[in-house]
Amino acid sequence: MVADAAELKAGEPLNVRCFARDFVVYRGASGRVVMLDAYCPHMGTHLTKNTTSYVIQDGQIEGDSIRCPYHAWRFGPDGKCDHIPYYDGPIPKAAAVKSWPVREAMGCIWIWYDPEGREPDYDLPVRPEWNDPAWTHWKIDHLGELAAHPQEVLDNIADLPHLEPVHGSRVAYFEVEVTDHVIRHRTGGRHKTLVSSDAALLENETWYTGPGLLMSHMTGEHPSIILITHTPVDD
Repeated sequence: MVADAAELKAGEPLNVRCFARDFVVYRGASGRVVMLDAYCPHMGTHLTKNTTSYVIQDGQIEGDSIRCPYHAWRFGPDGKCDHIPYYDGPIPKAAAVKSWPVREAMGCIWIWYDPEGREPDYDLPVRPEWNDPAWTHWKIDHLGELAAHPQEVLDNIADLPHLEPVHGSRVAYFEVEVTDHVIRHRTGGRHKTLVSSDAALLENETWYTGPGLLMSHMTGEHPSIILITHTPVDD
């Protein structure tokens, strides 16, 4: 996850840093979300950190394209330069920024990141409840940054002893399953606050899809689905 979809306003690109590099994310006139490397190939200008250029004041987003605030080169959603205001000749292929696979779903903006540029090899797990009016949509809380390796976060899925002191779970059963890019645990038992009596059972299935996306489905008195994401910022 690289952004909260609610943060992405039409005509207002976002500066995003993750995976030790800078990106620009914007919503085009069609509603399409675009994610590009942040630096113009012409003279290295950051596409989103200028506020005074007349390019910004006059409207940086044109259709589904974005203009550089320095010399007004325009880049399409595929990352290729499609217009240079003061030049009528053929635009070189090198006049391009990398465009990244990006998708909007469940109130979030998602990127498929592969440093070698390979295509996605699994899909985003979109929950059908998101489009069910019986369910309330979540709102995203930004919980800050941790100085940690992603592996330390993933290891939490198999950490049974923390469930009672941290989460209040009184576990009756606990199992872990790893299948390809998905690692999940299933638990059931009583709970200190989320059930009304010691006889009630709270069951929970929690799983990671890849290293950065966790969902937890709790069933019992108060069914809920929780989303937790963690995105590497720097090396």
